[in-house]
Amino acid sequence: MTKKQKLILQILGLFLILVVLIRPVAVKLNDNLATRRKLNTSLNQLQTKLNILEGIDPIMIDERVKKMEAIFPSTKPIVSLMASLSQLAAENGLSFGGVSLTPGSLSQEESQGKGKKKDASGLADLTFGFQIGGDLDRISQFMQDLENTAPLMKIEEVGLTIKTNPIFNLETIVVADIKVSAYYQPPPKTLGGVDKPVKLLSKSDEALLNQLVSFKTFPPVIPLTTVGKENLFE
Repeated sequence: MTKKQKLILQILGLFLILVVLIRPVAVKLNDNLATRRKLNTSLNQLQTKLNILEGIDPIMIDERVKKMEAIFPSTKPIVSLMASLSQLAAENGLSFGGVSLTPGSLSQEESQGKGKKKDASGLADLTFGFQIGGDLDRISQFMQDLENTAPLMKIEEVGLTIKTNPIFNLETIVVADIKVSAYYQPPPKTLGGVDKPVKLLSKSDEALLNQLVSFKTFPPVIPLTTVGKENLFE
């Protein structure tokens, strides 16, 4: 073997040694660079999310959440419904009564999805009926106000009965049998990962939210003496 061949073999051997030694370091360095790029991307996303959250007024959010809970409750709104309907009827000078409803399960299983009735959109709803009596114009105003009163309700059926003879009585007393659906939905179980971006409301969402926030709300009726649960239907 000539001196030149020995030199070539030595160079090749040195090259193989360098490859064996440097390759793991290069792979590790490449992995570290990839991890750093990923962390930098996450940091930028979190910084953007932090800037958005810091720009939100916490007092306004707190007020909106409380208002939306009154309008679109997370549990069966039996108590708030009765309070709102009775006070709305009194505000319009109408009698209120004849309530008929099937509240369903009284246990905590209700909150886990058992016994709920849901419409096509996935919202749970509670359908019930009641009666109001009084002047026809005031009944008409009551029905207009009802669909803009918390909690969220929709009139399904209306039946009118005249209780007095309009020929011999100046004021016609009318009794209205009204069937409505009230909607509610439990809050989401999770709010998503910390790295998920903040989803901002669109213009149409803001318009809808402002419309809901303008709903009329009545104070809850709280019993003076509480025995057991205040609301048996939650």
